[in-house]
Amino acid sequence: MAVPVPDVRVLISYSHDGDGHRKAVLNLANRLRHAGIDAWIDQFEEHEPPESWPDWMRRELTKADFVLVVVTEIYLERFNRDSAEGVGSGVRWEGALITAGLYHGRQDKARYLPVVLREEDRRLIPVPLNLTTSYVVGETGDGDLAPLLRVLRGSPGAVPVMLGSLPEDAARDWQVDLYLGNVREVWKRLDRDLRLALAQDWVIANSGHPEVRGHDREELANALAEERPRHALSELLLEGRVEVLRGHYAAVNPSSWGPAGNPRRIGLDHAIVEMASSDGGSPSPERSLLMRRVGREWFVANFRAAYVIPGWPPRQEEIPGALRNGGT
Repeated sequence: MAVPVPDVRVLISYSHDGDGHRKAVLNLANRLRHAGIDAWIDQFEEHEPPESWPDWMRRELTKADFVLVVVTEIYLERFNRDSAEGVGSGVRWEGALITAGLYHGRQDKARYLPVVLREEDRRLIPVPLNLTTSYVVGETGDGDLAPLLRVLRGSPGAVPVMLGSLPEDAARDWQVDLYLGNVREVWKRLDRDLRLALAQDWVIANSGHPEVRGHDREELANALAEERPRHALSELLLEGRVEVLRGHYAAVNPSSWGPAGNPRRIGLDHAIVEMASSDGGSPSPERSLLMRRVGREWFVANFRAAYVIPGWPPRQEEIPGALRNGGT
């Protein structure tokens, strides 16, 4: 499946006020990405830091269609160069570049957009940025992004259609289809690698069957792994595999079970969604789902916290505990 190229590139400039603020900015970036905006922050680069952060910032400012400036008291202090020498040098450097861009830019629309986590923080927006509209985005993911999305998408008359899905929503939809016995929908919502591994495993298990022996196993597995398989043996595969899954998740009734809290993100394209009952029970690790994003959609990538690697036989690679627990 081809990965769509996002239309709008956004850089988020912010001060490192503490772990809570970093998480709030990361949440904002991910919410924008779910909405189809190619939002970028330095946290996405910290696992392989650039040789020079100032050079990285200059390049990102050049690539960005918009720059979101997350204003706090600390950001204002550093932007205005009121902090001690050497403290908050990142924001001081960004502030100089942003100010230069504001005064020397030749654009008909605002490129630098101030955003705040709380309404009362609007008063903190520095002078060079307070001539344009500002946006309140919320601290915990509950803020209304519609006005900001309208500007980023260039559609002032309507809220942009949400182009992406959330991993927990995709997991819930798959769970409902499984509970209802919608065999082909269950199969379609699986990631391609998982479908191929399941097909390969089925071919190996049934290699002695006369109808299976007559086919090249590679061609057969690929045909069975299609999103909507039409091969003559596909019904046997789908019914058998989905029946096993229904047995494993038999107790997970969508009316009383669902994703527990926020998914644990693994990089940009994977997340672990844990299921729990609505009566307040603890999440069930054996019924966790590994989700994978392909383009703007999320698919079930495995039924446990391990990467699936197709092959003869297919195998699984455990996700390191540090990653499973939110590390890098």
